[in-house]
Amino acid sequence: MPGGLNVAITADLHWGHRKGTDATRLLASFLRDRPPDVLVLAGDIGTGSLFEDCLRLFAELPCRKALVPGNHDLWVDEDGPDSLERFERLLPEAAARQGFHYLDDGPLLLPEADLGLVGTINWYDYSWGLDGLRKHYPGEEDRLHSKRFTRGQHNDARFVRWPTDDVGFTAILLARLQRHLAAALATVGRVIVVTHHPPFYGLSFPRTGPPVLLDSFLWDAFAGNVCVEQLLAANAERIAFAFCGHTHCERDNTLGPIKGHNVGGDYDWKRLLWLRWPEGAVEAHRFGEE
Repeated sequence: MPGGLNVAITADLHWGHRKGTDATRLLASFLRDRPPDVLVLAGDIGTGSLFEDCLRLFAELPCRKALVPGNHDLWVDEDGPDSLERFERLLPEAAARQGFHYLDDGPLLLPEADLGLVGTINWYDYSWGLDGLRKHYPGEEDRLHSKRFTRGQHNDARFVRWPTDDVGFTAILLARLQRHLAAALATVGRVIVVTHHPPFYGLSFPRTGPPVLLDSFLWDAFAGNVCVEQLLAANAERIAFAFCGHTHCERDNTLGPIKGHNVGGDYDWKRLLWLRWPEGAVEAHRFGEE
């Protein structure tokens, strides 16, 4: 079909983790045997030098490639560049060396399909959990900054180091996403949004009911933010799909007319979504064992 595209989306490859290497290799082999028109990686690609090592797995693919980083990709040691420099300079340079478009720096336009890919790592400003935390667990707000749960601590507190904070970084990303979305929609008719942290609440951690436990409110606080959700809702008529990762939980949901898919996959098994555009059909492929 003229203008038709096959878009492959995956997330949470965590290359170099003690589990999952074989599953990621199987996924890459599948793509070499069945090359898409576009490959998109939705974050948590590989910590440190493993980020670029993972991208090399896809070097032979004869297609356009794009990515957003994930929170693990921003983790740093005490010595060396901080997480903001990693996000702003080192990761884009590594992506460019391996032929990947860094969506946090700008949209990837596909005019032959009247389509654009707009992406962001997305981040959290606690807004998904703040009101519930204040209502049900007053006096526990300090946990947002220490990132301490009733058991353990969010690893972002240990390995994300920068001269900003979660709220400030979220604001930077929101302003950037607004610009990129406007630029894409000025050129093409429809866009697909790709994020690492879920772009709307319905793609976050699945539950059978509203959060009750303190840790549930904290996980909500660290999962995404209201402002990006509102931005997508305001442009929903021209956003066809939203894809994300981060939670390691496969989930499908909608935000108005936007069809949302959380890729899923975990450390020891991986998942790939295959979108046929413009038909809109999405099929899933799984690699490795749960």
